[in-house]
Amino acid sequence: MKILITGNREKDLTGYLVPLLEEDGHEVFTASRENGYDFEDPGCIKWISKLSDNYDVFINMYANFHFKQSMLLHTVWHRWAEQKQADKRIINLGSTTDTVRRGKSNLYHYEKLALNEMSNGLGIIGNWQNAPKVSHISFGTLSNKQHKHEDRTTIPLKTAAKYIKWILDQPTELNINTLSIDPIQNS
Repeated sequence: MKILITGNREKDLTGYLVPLLEEDGHEVFTASRENGYDFEDPGCIKWISKLSDNYDVFINMYANFHFKQSMLLHTVWHRWAEQKQADKRIINLGSTTDTVRRGKSNLYHYEKLALNEMSNGLGIIGNWQNAPKVSHISFGTLSNKQHKHEDRTTIPLKTAAKYIKWILDQPTELNINTLSIDPIQNS
Protein backbone atom coordinates (compact mmCIF):
# COMPACT_ATOMS: atom_id res chain seq x y z
CA MET A 1 0.00 0.00 0.00
CA LYS A 2 1.22 3.52 -0.79
CA ILE A 3 0.68 6.06 1.98
CA LEU A 4 1.01 9.85 1.91
CA ILE A 5 1.43 11.60 5.27
CA THR A 6 1.60 15.30 6.09
CA GLY A 7 4.34 15.57 8.67
CA ASN A 8 8.08 15.34 9.07
CA ARG A 9 9.19 11.69 9.00
CA GLU A 10 11.94 12.48 11.52
CA LYS A 11 9.82 14.20 14.19
CA ASP A 12 6.91 13.88 16.55
CA LEU A 13 4.10 11.43 15.82
CA THR A 14 5.07 10.99 12.17
CA GLY A 15 8.50 9.86 13.31
CA TYR A 16 6.88 6.97 15.20
CA LEU A 17 4.24 6.13 12.59
CA VAL A 18 6.48 5.88 9.50
CA PRO A 19 8.66 3.00 10.83
CA LEU A 20 5.53 1.04 11.88
CA LEU A 21 4.08 1.36 8.40
CA GLU A 22 7.33 0.62 6.59
CA GLU A 23 7.85 -2.47 8.78
CA ASP A 24 4.61 -3.80 7.29
CA GLY A 25 5.92 -3.20 3.77
CA HIS A 26 3.97 -0.02 3.04
CA GLU A 27 5.58 2.63 0.85
CA VAL A 28 5.41 5.92 2.78
CA PHE A 29 6.01 9.46 1.57
CA THR A 30 5.89 12.37 4.00
CA ALA A 31 5.21 15.95 2.97
CA SER A 32 6.49 18.71 5.23
CA ARG A 33 8.36 21.99 5.16
CA GLU A 34 11.60 19.99 5.50
CA ASN A 35 11.18 18.42 2.05
CA GLY A 36 9.65 21.35 0.19
CA TYR A 37 5.96 21.23 1.12
CA ASP A 38 5.42 24.47 3.00
CA PHE A 39 1.78 24.76 3.99
CA GLU A 40 2.17 28.53 4.31
CA ASP A 41 2.46 28.57 0.50
CA PRO A 42 -1.04 29.04 -0.95
CA GLY A 43 -0.34 26.44 -3.67
CA CYS A 44 0.69 23.67 -1.28
CA ILE A 45 -2.80 22.24 -0.77
CA LYS A 46 -3.20 21.89 -4.52
CA TRP A 47 0.23 20.22 -4.80
CA ILE A 48 -0.64 17.72 -2.07
CA SER A 49 -3.98 17.03 -3.74
CA LYS A 50 -2.28 16.23 -7.05
CA LEU A 51 0.39 14.19 -5.29
CA SER A 52 -2.34 12.15 -3.56
CA ASP A 53 -3.35 10.63 -6.92
CA ASN A 54 -0.33 8.31 -6.54
CA TYR A 55 -1.36 7.00 -3.10
CA ASP A 56 -3.94 4.65 -1.59
CA VAL A 57 -4.09 6.34 1.80
CA PHE A 58 -3.73 9.95 2.91
CA ILE A 59 -2.92 10.48 6.59
CA ASN A 60 -3.72 14.12 7.28
CA MET A 61 -1.67 14.82 10.40
CA TYR A 62 -0.54 18.41 10.44
CA ALA A 63 -0.89 21.80 8.72
CA ASN A 64 -3.70 22.83 11.06
CA PHE A 65 -2.90 26.56 10.96
CA HIS A 66 -5.72 28.63 9.39
CA PHE A 67 -7.91 25.59 8.74
CA LYS A 68 -5.38 24.13 6.30
CA GLN A 69 -5.87 20.60 7.63
CA SER A 70 -9.60 20.87 6.87
CA MET A 71 -8.85 22.31 3.44
CA LEU A 72 -6.46 19.43 2.73
CA LEU A 73 -9.20 16.94 3.64
CA HIS A 74 -11.74 18.77 1.49
CA THR A 75 -9.45 19.06 -1.53
CA VAL A 76 -8.08 15.50 -1.49
CA TRP A 77 -11.47 13.90 -0.77
CA HIS A 78 -13.19 15.79 -3.59
CA ARG A 79 -10.39 14.98 -6.03
CA TRP A 80 -10.63 11.28 -5.20
CA ALA A 81 -14.46 11.32 -5.25
CA GLU A 82 -14.51 12.93 -8.71
CA GLN A 83 -12.14 10.19 -9.89
CA LYS A 84 -14.42 7.51 -8.33
CA GLN A 85 -11.58 6.35 -6.06
CA ALA A 86 -13.82 4.63 -3.49
CA ASP A 87 -11.04 2.22 -2.50
CA LYS A 88 -8.92 5.07 -1.12
CA ARG A 89 -8.88 6.06 2.54
CA ILE A 90 -8.20 9.27 4.46
CA ILE A 91 -7.26 9.30 8.14
CA ASN A 92 -7.43 12.69 9.86
CA LEU A 93 -5.64 13.45 13.10
CA GLY A 94 -7.81 15.56 15.37
CA SER A 95 -7.76 16.54 19.00
CA THR A 96 -10.15 15.84 21.84
CA THR A 97 -10.49 19.60 22.21
CA ASP A 98 -13.12 19.14 19.47
CA THR A 99 -15.43 17.47 22.02
CA VAL A 100 -15.33 20.34 24.53
CA ARG A 101 -18.49 22.43 24.34
CA ARG A 102 -17.63 25.31 26.65
CA GLY A 103 -16.60 28.80 25.62
CA LYS A 104 -13.25 28.83 23.87
CA SER A 105 -11.42 31.69 22.23
CA ASN A 106 -8.43 29.93 20.66
CA LEU A 107 -8.53 29.13 16.96
CA TYR A 108 -6.97 25.66 17.43
CA HIS A 109 -10.19 24.40 19.06
CA TYR A 110 -12.34 25.60 16.15
CA GLU A 111 -9.91 24.26 13.56
CA LYS A 112 -10.04 20.79 15.10
CA LEU A 113 -13.83 21.02 15.52
CA ALA A 114 -14.18 21.87 11.82
CA LEU A 115 -11.92 18.96 10.87
CA ASN A 116 -14.01 16.57 12.98
CA GLU A 117 -17.29 17.79 11.48
CA MET A 118 -16.01 17.59 7.91
CA SER A 119 -14.48 14.15 8.54
CA ASN A 120 -17.81 12.86 9.83
CA GLY A 121 -19.79 14.31 6.93
CA LEU A 122 -17.47 13.04 4.21
CA GLY A 123 -17.08 9.75 6.05
CA ILE A 124 -20.83 9.13 5.93
CA ILE A 125 -20.80 9.74 2.17
CA GLY A 126 -17.94 7.24 1.80
CA ASN A 127 -19.84 4.65 3.83
CA TRP A 128 -23.00 4.92 1.74
CA GLN A 129 -21.78 5.89 -1.71
CA ASN A 130 -18.96 5.10 -4.12
CA ALA A 131 -16.53 7.57 -2.51
CA PRO A 132 -13.32 7.58 -0.45
CA LYS A 133 -13.51 6.35 3.16
CA VAL A 134 -12.71 8.82 5.93
CA SER A 135 -11.68 8.13 9.52
CA HIS A 136 -11.08 10.71 12.22
CA ILE A 137 -8.97 10.02 15.30
CA SER A 138 -8.81 12.52 18.14
CA PHE A 139 -6.12 12.29 20.79
CA GLY A 140 -5.89 14.06 24.11
CA THR A 141 -2.56 15.65 24.95
CA LEU A 142 0.33 13.79 23.32
CA SER A 143 3.68 13.39 25.05
CA ASN A 144 5.43 15.85 22.72
CA LYS A 145 3.29 18.62 24.28
CA GLN A 146 4.04 17.64 27.89
CA HIS A 147 6.07 20.85 28.33
CA LYS A 148 2.91 22.92 27.68
CA HIS A 149 0.81 20.87 30.11
CA GLU A 150 3.18 19.74 32.86
CA ASP A 151 0.32 18.71 35.17
CA ARG A 152 -1.32 16.36 32.64
CA THR A 153 -0.90 12.71 31.93
CA THR A 154 -0.14 12.43 28.22
CA ILE A 155 -0.37 9.77 25.53
CA PRO A 156 3.03 8.45 24.38
CA LEU A 157 3.65 9.12 20.68
CA LYS A 158 4.45 5.46 20.12
CA THR A 159 1.00 4.50 21.47
CA ALA A 160 -0.74 7.09 19.29
CA ALA A 161 1.10 5.76 16.21
CA LYS A 162 -0.14 2.24 16.99
CA TYR A 163 -3.75 3.47 17.07
CA ILE A 164 -3.41 5.16 13.68
CA LYS A 165 -1.96 1.94 12.27
CA TRP A 166 -4.80 -0.01 13.93
CA ILE A 167 -7.34 2.07 12.00
CA LEU A 168 -5.44 1.42 8.79
CA ASP A 169 -5.34 -2.33 9.48
CA GLN A 170 -9.11 -2.73 9.75
CA PRO A 171 -10.90 -4.89 7.17
CA THR A 172 -11.74 -3.00 3.99
CA GLU A 173 -15.47 -3.73 4.40
CA LEU A 174 -15.47 -1.68 7.63
CA ASN A 175 -14.79 1.98 8.33
CA ILE A 176 -13.93 3.41 11.72
CA ASN A 177 -15.63 6.77 11.43
CA THR A 178 -14.46 8.40 14.64
CA LEU A 179 -12.17 7.41 17.47
CA SER A 180 -11.52 9.66 20.48
CA ILE A 181 -8.76 8.75 22.98
CA ASP A 182 -7.89 10.56 26.20
CA PRO A 183 -5.41 9.58 28.90
CA ILE A 184 -6.95 9.10 32.35
CA GLN A 185 -6.02 12.08 34.52
CA ASN A 186 -6.99 10.88 37.97
CA SER A 187 -5.08 7.61 38.28
